[in-house]
Amino acid sequence: MASFNIQDIIKVTVIGIQQYGIFVRVFDDDSYTGLIHISEVSYDFVKDINKVASVGDTLYAKVLDIDEQNKHVKLSIKAIKPKGRYRYNKFKMKNDPKLTNFATLNDKLQGWIKEQLKEKENND
Repeated sequence: MASFNIQDIIKVTVIGIQQYGIFVRVFDDDSYTGLIHISEVSYDFVKDINKVASVGDTLYAKVLDIDEQNKHVKLSIKAIKPKGRYRYNKFKMKNDPKLTNFATLNDKLQGWIKEQLKEKENND
């Protein structure tokens, strides 16, 4: 029986790394191993998992699921991070009318349509 539960934050040691995730051993109970899938590492895109951790590193992760029979756990690092994970301010547009006002496009669109219709009439 595991000495931890689902939703607990536990200490783990990295024992292997693959392009799809980080393999770990539970620090307090080394009979359990686990995987932190690459999608559970960060809310941002992770291009190279090797830049996140190395074999021998100690990490903290949240327990998502426990397989008692195989002594395996599914873990998440990103679940520890605050819920305000979406960074709208990273892509926030400035209050620049050129970026937020489509009036210019609307004005030019009618002219472009007329030009295309004239060209089509001349070619027919």
